[in-house]
Amino acid sequence: MSVPSSRAVAARGPVDAGERERELAEALLELAGAGEADGTRPKPAALAAHACRRLAREGRHCEAAAVLGAPSGVGPESFGHSGARAAQLLRVEHEQHEGPATDTLRTGLALPALPLDGAAARWPRYAPTALEAGVRAVHTVPLPGGQGPGGVPGVGVLVVHLLDEAPLDPAAAEALTVLARACALGVAHRTALRRAAELQQALGSRVVIEQAKGVLAERGRGSVDDAFRTLRAYARSRQRPLHHVARDVVEARLVAPPFERRTGPPPSRRSR
Repeated sequence: MSVPSSRAVAARGPVDAGERERELAEALLELAGAGEADGTRPKPAALAAHACRRLAREGRHCEAAAVLGAPSGVGPESFGHSGARAAQLLRVEHEQHEGPATDTLRTGLALPALPLDGAAARWPRYAPTALEAGVRAVHTVPLPGGQGPGGVPGVGVLVVHLLDEAPLDPAAAEALTVLARACALGVAHRTALRRAAELQQALGSRVVIEQAKGVLAERGRGSVDDAFRTLRAYARSRQRPLHHVARDVVEARLVAPPFERRTGPPPSRRSR
């Protein structure tokens, strides 16, 4: 398969160059955002699609896959691909525990357009399968940040399955690196927001529980420790979250026993 020369690519003129840069800018904005790239697909799938679109602008034919964590194929947000060939090769990596994504996740190092003709010794099961599928070379880019398997820095990998052995143009290779970094930034941003929301929810739950303890103590239901034991026992007996029961007490939706107001002095405790 022929690859356009740099002179032929340059002859397309500044309009095509401007279009490429506009597409790259839009892709970076999508991938670096906290949400999913286009509102429907997970970030790995978006990264794979943008990588293929960028290389198609250079006249290259490929399929791509992106993996977060490990090529396990578990969970819709942990991996994505641009086609059936890339999906098949991800499954091979998962089953055989070898391949370009596996190596990059383990070492944190990129593989720059590695031809597969001589890779049988390195990947005795993966390489023949990839060659049979029409892949002639692989190019990987680690997603930086976080902590990957074995303590290697990184949150994932972009692997491009090239249908010819020609090396990537330096500008195209750099574009793939920038896309991968943007995706890693978006994953980190989304993770930080998710953790902040979880902490906020935990704080809110704790606050309402403390309020409920004060309400029950004011109703004459004993000390705040007694109130907490009452809340916990009620929640467990009805298999409800503790903070839901506490909110119902605070908002006066639970006023029947054991949460009713005492009118007389609290019962004295027997000394042991």
